[in-house]
Amino acid sequence: MNRLIALPLFGFLTVLTALYLTGSLDGVPFADRAAGLVLGLFAVVALIAGYSFGQGYRANDEEERAD
Repeated sequence: MNRLIALPLFGFLTVLTALYLTGSLDGVPFADRAAGLVLGLFAVVALIAGYSFGQGYRANDEEERAD
């Protein structure tokens, strides 16, 4: 991922997580649910990306062992 995209994205997600966990969004209609949804989707995407990244490394190891 490009640094120009990744750093602001992770910064935004860090601030959003802090706001969500501290309960700062409790009085704002829809913001609490929207933040939970965004963080939940990010968690699922991160798990899928990590799994596929790991699978890529495993595939490379198996190809090297076969040689």
